Amino acid sequence: MIKRRQFLGLIPGFVVASTSSILLSLNSKKYLTLNRKRNLPFFLGWYDNIDNIDVPIKVSSQGIDLLMPYVEKESKVKIQAFLDASKKTPIKILLEIPRPLIESENISGVKDFIRTYKNHPSVYAWYLYDEPEIKKPTPISPTLLKNVYKAIKEEDKSKPVALVFGDIKKIEPYTDAMDILMWDRYPCEEGVAEFQWVSSYREALYKVISLADVKKKKFWNVIQAYRENQSYKRLPTKLEFRYMFYLSILTGADGLLFWIHYMSSPSWNESVLYPTIKEFRNYIPTIIRGEDLRNTVQANNSDIEVKLFPILNTTKHLMIAMNHNQTQINFTVKLPQSLASKIVTLNKKTITMLSTEASFSTILNPYEVRLYQIE
Repeated sequence: MIKRRQFLGLIPGFVVASTSSILLSLNSKKYLTLNRKRNLPFFLGWYDNIDNIDVPIKVSSQGIDLLMPYVEKESKVKIQAFLDASKKTPIKILLEIPRPLIESENISGVKDFIRTYKNHPSVYAWYLYDEPEIKKPTPISPTLLKNVYKAIKEEDKSKPVALVFGDIKKIEPYTDAMDILMWDRYPCEEGVAEFQWVSSYREALYKVISLADVKKKKFWNVIQAYRENQSYKRLPTKLEFRYMFYLSILTGADGLLFWIHYMSSPSWNESVLYPTIKEFRNYIPTIIRGEDLRNTVQANNSDIEVKLFPILNTTKHLMIAMNHNQTQINFTVKLPQSLASKIVTLNKKTITMLSTEASFSTILNPYEVRLYQIE
């Protein structure tokens, strides 16, 4: 049972954007956020394939610092080549254990695999299995994965073990077989209008990250970054991608992966994904450190979520404002009095000065996310 959830509390006039613990049923007007303790590194990574040995060089200059190349069947030559190519970059690898070793319950083979690669400098963590709860025709047993997890830790105590899931209702029996809980949902489909999927996606994200919090697991969200005609998947629009990206951040994710590089679009990457990463990278240490919860931030509309982060080693602040509604909203935000008369910038351009009451008003478009700097 999920015991801890936190919400954007409703009060007359203004909505207090700091959080407090409470158990409640999900409501589309309450935008939950967990005040989770997060630590660096915060990874931003692509899924890809072990055959694509040129990928580490290609993506390392774009703010990507983690890759999860599908191995599926053991190929020591290909694995070694991919790891060695990654060694030439700052990129770390979430290394998949070959699935036949798991499916055949070959514990000694798993141990041999871990021993072979655990000392390679590019290997950061182990990818235990891909969506074990929905494998066809028969799901992978939680007991089997617990035994494999134990075997991994006997060989390598230092590296975390990750599992990814698609069905959030079936995750809990597997929680003793992982250190990192990953979740993937790809809601953008042909014929599905922009943001038509948003309520169910947001509710599911809140549930799975709350489970990770209760079970004391790191949480990495896997965000759609591909299209496929066969499954009628389309690439997210720029607004959709930004919303999924920053919803994950504000809700408390410890890392983000994007599925999948070899089915993405270079032009989409250049216009949507990489600019979002570049913007976010400037503030990773600040966001990981978290909000100053001694100072509340207030907005006069319950559909606007606002968070304020002191920027490390400066007197400046980052303010993230997110519209959770399908309509344009004119809202007013009130910041701590200590920020009165400070300059507000957006995309490095001055847009206004805070009033003597430390407030300002603006308009947010449907599901828009903005990063303001207060200086």
